[in-house]
Amino acid sequence: MSLDPEPIPPDLSPLPAGDDHPDLAAANARAGMWLFGVYLMLYAGFMGLSAFAPGFMAREMLGGVNLAILYGMALIAAAVILAFVYMGLCRRIADRHTSEIRGR
Repeated sequence: MSLDPEPIPPDLSPLPAGDDHPDLAAANARAGMWLFGVYLMLYAGFMGLSAFAPGFMAREMLGGVNLAILYGMALIAAAVILAFVYMGLCRRIADRHTSEIRGR
């Protein structure tokens, strides 16, 4: 039994890191900026309502919990969801980039 890893076929050899592919890094950055814009709009809505409509944010919604708490929890959930969306987009971008490099 050998502990040596199996050789990687030449057509499936690992690609260089993202730093070696500025177009890949730029595409990932563009995706991140779009998602940041989405989150910024959600956060701006929260801050705007908190600053200019505190009575509205104080309304009790579900089980006596006010809208400010629910909106804040939704912001946390949105951050996690957007992180997963970003991971999926980066994987998709990287797969497309890899197939272009390998000529498939």
